[in-house]
Order: sequence, then C-alpha cells, then structure tokens
Amino acid sequence: MSIVNRFTLLLLTIFFLNSCEEKVSENDLIQYKSIMDVRLGHLGNAMIIKGRLLDAYNLRNESSDEDHFKEAEELVKGHLNSFGAPDDLKKLKIPNSKKLKEVHSTLIEASELLISGVNALEDNAWLGGSVSFAERNLEIARVNFQNAVKIVYKIEDEKKVKPVMEHNEYDVGEKPDASDMLNNDSEN
Repeated sequence: MSIVNRFTLLLLTIFFLNSCEEKVSENDLIQYKSIMDVRLGHLGNAMIIKGRLLDAYNLRNESSDEDHFKEAEELVKGHLNSFGAPDDLKKLKIPNSKKLKEVHSTLIEASELLISGVNALEDNAWLGGSVSFAERNLEIARVNFQNAVKIVYKIEDEKKVKPVMEHNEYDVGEKPDASDMLNNDSEN
C-alpha cells in the first residue's frame, strides 16, 4: 500500500472516529482497559523516547553513534515488544464494541508505524530520508494514540488532536528564528 493511500486511510479513520457517536458501555471500557492499560503505557513511552531521539539527532546528528543513544533505541524496541506485536494484538479478545475495535485498530497501526520507523532508521543508519520517514510515522502514531486515549479514558476536553510537526525547510547555513515559532504556538 502506498504512502498516500496509508495517509488517506489514516485521515479517514481519524475522521470516522471523531464523527462516530457510538457510546461504549462502561463494562466494555473497563474490560478493554484491563487488557490494554499497561500496554498503552509502553506504547506512550516508546513514542516519547523515539521523539526525543529524533529531536536529539536533529540537533546533533553525531549523537546517533553514541552508546546512550543506541541504548535508548533498545528501550524503544523493548517498549514496543511490551506493547505487543501487531499480529498478537489482533488476536486479543477485546470487547465486542465497534468503536473499541476501531480504537484498537488505530493503536495497532500506531505500533506498526513506529516499528517501520525504527526499522528504517536501523536499515539506513539514520540517513536524512529515513529520519523524515520516522518523524512522519511518529507523528501519525501520536495522533492515533492520543485519539484512542481520549476515547478509552473518556477525556472530553473539546480539543482536537492534530499533527504538530510541520517541518519548515531551510537553506544550508540558514538559522531559523525561534521567536517567530514561539509566537505562532501561543496564538493557537
């Protein structure tokens, strides 16, 4: 499946989740949380560490050769393993709720995106293209994760989860003006 098709499918899934008003029973939520609560913590930790690794690499790309950087990559893999392999997650007996099954599918997709990002970075030894691929995958996974958590933990704050990583392009030697970025963030 091409990247454009995957991205379109992701957007449709997010739109469908937001527009779907199906209520999930309290018992179904409790049962799902008992299965996924600890796993969700591992997925969240994997995303946080991977985001920090990508930020560190973008600040100083030589850092990817350091031992603590490699240890952090292993932590990401460990958290993804603790979350569960996508095939194993598909076999879990989750409550028979259409909305929870959709949430579960988006969480599996988030895991698959992180795994493919990790693999791309390993295979390409942190080359520029693999980093941007991993950043895009991480951002889509983050949106999936946050939307799922809002449903599972009944967070009703009227805030929309939207991608925040809109990378600006700069010419060689050009330094971004961070004050403009801070002012734009405070307006949103």
